[in-house]
Amino acid sequence: MKQKLLFLTLLLVASVATTNAQTKVWDFGGDPNYTSAAQIAMWPIVAYNAAEGETVKKDNLFLVGDSEGNKFGKIENSGGKTWDAGTADEYTAVNRFKFDGGSNPDENNLNPTHSHLYFNVSGPVTIKIWYRSGGSDKRELYVSDETNVIASVSKESDDAPYILTAEYTGSGEKISIYDSNSFNLYKIEVTGAGADVLAVDKASLVTTNINANGQRIFVTNVDAETEINIFSITGALVKQIKTNSNTDFTMKPGLWIARIKTSKGEKSIKLVTY
Repeated sequence: MKQKLLFLTLLLVASVATTNAQTKVWDFGGDPNYTSAAQIAMWPIVAYNAAEGETVKKDNLFLVGDSEGNKFGKIENSGGKTWDAGTADEYTAVNRFKFDGGSNPDENNLNPTHSHLYFNVSGPVTIKIWYRSGGSDKRELYVSDETNVIASVSKESDDAPYILTAEYTGSGEKISIYDSNSFNLYKIEVTGAGADVLAVDKASLVTTNINANGQRIFVTNVDAETEINIFSITGALVKQIKTNSNTDFTMKPGLWIARIKTSKGEKSIKLVTY
């Protein structure tokens, strides 16, 4: 009875975690192991993405050019940085998106006039930004809904990789990302029901499947060299396998996240063992 109750509880947790979840990602990082081919093609190395007085729309992300028209949105190689190494959230970038200057917000730190990004949402979302400071002077990075700053961070003489998370709880507005001085962005992720207007990312091209039956994990449809990392719900790596063919293995009862990697990309699947 206890085992059955545990299974039902874990199944409910997994269901709640996946139902209504919609995610949109803009990945400027350019690392083939972490970035889709479509994103790499969309964000090639360029001198700038939006000229003076121009607003450019790319994949439902709007880019408003800088005051001189030759800097904002420069994509360049940055030598490589890794966030959350060794966890389910590990991410590595080789390129960066440069603000290369400030966005000129008003006295309330709202309404940037140039050098900023924005996108529209239809309701509540969580916004995550993978970033680094662009210099040694004190500077701020902002996320706003045009009425309020919903998240911000201040950095000075610190170029370590960080993630800024913003929670938007409204019914739908324009969300803007901007700064007081140069910041470098690597990835933006928008998750929640309100992301439905952003043309959420298509399914992975990875054919490998993984599913659980009791305590047994089955890996099927393997058509290429495949790496599978199993993480606990706290993000700890608990098992890693590499295979070129269908296989199976056992796991103790619990809720797990399996990340599958092949040459075609990667995908994550929640698993319940009991």
